[in-house]
Amino acid sequence: MPHIAPLSHAVLAQQAAPPERPSFEAADVSSNDVFSTPAPQPLGRVIAQSLLGELRPELWRPLSLRDFFREGWNEQYAPAPSGEEQIAPRQTWINNADGAFYRLFVLSFGYQRQVSGNADAYNGNYFLFTPFSRRFEVGWFLPFVNSSPDLLAPNSNRTYTNVGDLTVAPRFLLAENRRYTVTSNLYVRLPTGNIQNGNGAASLSPDIEFWTNPFKGWVVRGGLGVTVPTNNTPSRQTILDMAPYTGFNASPSAFTSFDARLAIGNYITSQDARFIPNFVYYLSANLHAPFKPGNPTYVSLTPGFRFGIGKEWYLLAGVEVPVVRPKPFTTQPIFQAIKNF
Repeated sequence: MPHIAPLSHAVLAQQAAPPERPSFEAADVSSNDVFSTPAPQPLGRVIAQSLLGELRPELWRPLSLRDFFREGWNEQYAPAPSGEEQIAPRQTWINNADGAFYRLFVLSFGYQRQVSGNADAYNGNYFLFTPFSRRFEVGWFLPFVNSSPDLLAPNSNRTYTNVGDLTVAPRFLLAENRRYTVTSNLYVRLPTGNIQNGNGAASLSPDIEFWTNPFKGWVVRGGLGVTVPTNNTPSRQTILDMAPYTGFNASPSAFTSFDARLAIGNYITSQDARFIPNFVYYLSANLHAPFKPGNPTYVSLTPGFRFGIGKEWYLLAGVEVPVVRPKPFTTQPIFQAIKNF
C-alpha cells in the first residue's frame, strides 16, 4: 500500500473554507440547466459592462416572460452559450428578423438592379447593436449613402445620391432559454434623408420577433408587426409612392402595412472548425402588405450564407429577389461584414 502524506492544517483549512463568490455568480451551462441568480449591481456598472466590458457567456442564464419586470434589468449583457450540446449560435443574417440580442456592428452594401424598370441603385448601411442590460438594447440602422433614380425627375435617367433615413430601435428581451429567444421591438424611422431618393419618411414599426434552434444546427426565426407612417402629406405620399420600399429592410415609407418575416437556416460547421467556422446557409422571406388597397404588396426571398473569418469577424452574402409584381427592382445582391465586440 503506497504511503500517503498527512495533510497540513493550512491545506485542510483552505479546503474547508467556502469558495469566494464573484459579484456575478457564474451560470452553470451544463445539461442540468441549473443557474444562479446574479447579485444586484449598480445601474451604471451594468450599462458600462454591457456596452464595453468583456463578453462573459458564463454569466448567461434563462429569463422568463413571467419575471420580465423583476429580472434581467440589473444584469450585464451576456451572450448565450453555443456549441455545447449542439446548440446553434445566435447570429444576424441578411434580410431577416433578428429575434435575439447582440453586441456588434455591421457594414452592408446592396446593389439594386433596374429600380422601377429604370436605372440601377446602390446603398451603403451601418448597423450597430448596443445592449444596456440583459433586457434592453438599442439598434441603430444608418444608410450612410443611398443612390437611386431621382423621384423628382422620373422620366429621366438621372440619379440622386444622399444619406438615407436613420432608424433607431429600442428592443426588449421578453424571454430566453438555450433554444429560443423572443424580443419586442419598436423601429423608429427618422426623416434624415431626402424625398428625391425615396427617403425623408417618418414611421413607427412595432413588432414581435423570435429566434429558435429546434434541433442540431437548424435555426428558424421570424417576426410579425406593422408599419405606420407619421409624416404623410398628399404631395409627399404621391412622390414616395413611386419608390415605396426603401430604408431599413425595405420598409414601406408612405403607407400603413402588415409586416411579416420568416427565415430558416442550417449551420454545417461548428465555431471551432479549422476552416470556415460557423458556416450557415439560409433562406429569408419578407412580406409588406398594405392595409388599404391602392398600394403594392411586397414579397421577397433572400437566399444567403454566413461564415467566420477569425477574431470575431464574419462575412455574409445574399441575393434579394422580389417575387410579386409590380417589382420595385429585379434583384439586389447584398454583402456584409460583421464584427462582434
